[in-house]
Amino acid sequence: MVPRVAGSNPVCRPIPFFLRLSTTFYLFIVPLFVSGILNAVPSLFPQSKDTEETLNLPYGSDPRQILDVVSSEKCHDSPVIIFTHGGSWRWGQKDYHREIGKQFARKGIVFTTINYRLYPAVRFPAFPKDVALAVKWVRENIAQFGGDRNKIFLMGHSAGAHSVSLVGLDSKYLSELGGNLDWIKGVIPMSCPFQFEPSKEFLYRDLFPSEFDVSLFMPMGIKVEGEIPSFFIMHGFFDPIIPHELAAEFAEKLRSAGGHAQTRIYHSHGHFSLVRRTTSWHIWPTPLLTDVVSFIDSESPSTRKN
Repeated sequence: MVPRVAGSNPVCRPIPFFLRLSTTFYLFIVPLFVSGILNAVPSLFPQSKDTEETLNLPYGSDPRQILDVVSSEKCHDSPVIIFTHGGSWRWGQKDYHREIGKQFARKGIVFTTINYRLYPAVRFPAFPKDVALAVKWVRENIAQFGGDRNKIFLMGHSAGAHSVSLVGLDSKYLSELGGNLDWIKGVIPMSCPFQFEPSKEFLYRDLFPSEFDVSLFMPMGIKVEGEIPSFFIMHGFFDPIIPHELAAEFAEKLRSAGGHAQTRIYHSHGHFSLVRRTTSWHIWPTPLLTDVVSFIDSESPSTRKN
């Protein structure tokens, strides 16, 4: 029997002293050092509560008709964003978008994010009707949070962008509540399906009641009449669901009808990353926050404190 020799097997091979020393350093000393730094950060850089969140305010009678408000001490007679989440009109929650809302609040813009009724509980036109109802609530209540009822901007992603675009184009949604398109300063659709054929999409076939003309629920199909709010259209170049060319086509439709529309195609984004990659709202490559704030300022000059 051949005796076992230290070093003949990797398990038994002796570890050099310098390697043991460096291993100890990285496994034990470095974590302790980093932990000490992290624990010291709050005392070195005390974090003030620079934004305030008010949650689950009802704007209608249905349990899904609730909204959150994000504000700050910088908000005084400030512009207001009403954000509508996506999710194919079947899924989604308002809560996630408060992180983006905090960044707007720090810029002196009041941010609201809404839940709305979803399929299969409801079908079109319930979704844009809920957006319109939220607008009415904001006009009646936003002053207590530092917002100006005359500076409302609709913003949404994907299905939510579709709903806010309808409310910004078709006056019937607000007129049913005693309002008109003058209630809206601007519309900011992100990754919006301005045109599609529900009959060819499994998820959407039953969203539209058969008695309705589907084209009337497509932003691309609505005939623009009279004054409409300005649009700032945001779309990811690598969107695999909705081609970015559709955004440019919709903007041209608005301009041809005498409306004002800007289009921004983001070459580092797809469909979901515009809202899910929250760092993009204030960090390289292009701060989305800056683009939206610039649009809001151009449509509603204010004395915001940056």
